Amino acid sequence: MTTKFTDASRVRIDVHAHAFTPEFTRVLRKNVSRPLAIRSIWEWDESRFLGEMDRWGVTLQVLSLPQMYEYFDWGNRQPAVEMSQVANDEYAEICAKHPERFRMFASIPMMDPDQACKELERARRLPGFSGITLCTHIRERALDEPEFAPFFAYANASFLAMFLHPLERPLPKEWNVYRLDHLIGLPVDTTFALSRLALGGFFDKYPNLKIIAAHVGGAIPFLARRIERAFREGKSEYKPSHYFGQLFYDTAGPTDEAIVACVARMFGSEQIVFGTDYPFGLGQEGKQYTEHAVGVVQESGLSETDLAKIYGGNARQLLHIGQL
Repeated sequence: MTTKFTDASRVRIDVHAHAFTPEFTRVLRKNVSRPLAIRSIWEWDESRFLGEMDRWGVTLQVLSLPQMYEYFDWGNRQPAVEMSQVANDEYAEICAKHPERFRMFASIPMMDPDQACKELERARRLPGFSGITLCTHIRERALDEPEFAPFFAYANASFLAMFLHPLERPLPKEWNVYRLDHLIGLPVDTTFALSRLALGGFFDKYPNLKIIAAHVGGAIPFLARRIERAFREGKSEYKPSHYFGQLFYDTAGPTDEAIVACVARMFGSEQIVFGTDYPFGLGQEGKQYTEHAVGVVQESGLSETDLAKIYGGNARQLLHIGQL
């Protein structure tokens, strides 16, 4: 694959980027007793992040913490509040220092809906706030459980962008080989979560939420028509594809250029946003994730106008980002 750079690709807004910041990592290690598999290349390093962004022409990254709820505990909810606040404050410092290079999706302590609303209200005033990040489930509790309704009602009234990232869950032991629980299990969880929300009336109840589905929405583009067969058993006003067409799909994965083109054909290029999953994928065999994300968009066969939307135009409008 030969990556070509064109005028349309000059502004690249990466909506799917992660960083483990120093104080958050310290607080995390204090509150979590089990070993943490946090690699040094995942930790915040200003010069490395900016250097990689410049190398691949990424204008701005929207930082978020991946799989945040993996570290929370229903039996002890206070650490979730502390970790969310520390993470949001550190991201805000980065955004304040480099307002033209970084923004953030705030972490929310969903274990306690009252505290979740309070932290959202606080985070909205922080530099670089662009929305929130949530996982596909809250420690095995679905997002449409009644206990989370007060938070989503509050978020809906705020017209928020919500970055939805998958979270691992217990799977049959046969899955736990060759990293299939991760490589297949995560996109499957995204597919399940979005399908449940679409069929259960979640999007009818909270129509103002603007959801970014990580990793091209899992298997949603491929299974959308099949999922519609559950419409009769569901509670939604419309068939699932109606809601799937209102989601935003990021280009992280790694995925394939044909899949990017597929999503554009099914839902429109205006529903695709550029995402890399940086710094994950660094040091592994083959292309690292940022290089791959640039390549699959560039080689998708879409028009220059569509590329401009995907690389930056759609995210700029969705996240209210001014001129860069």
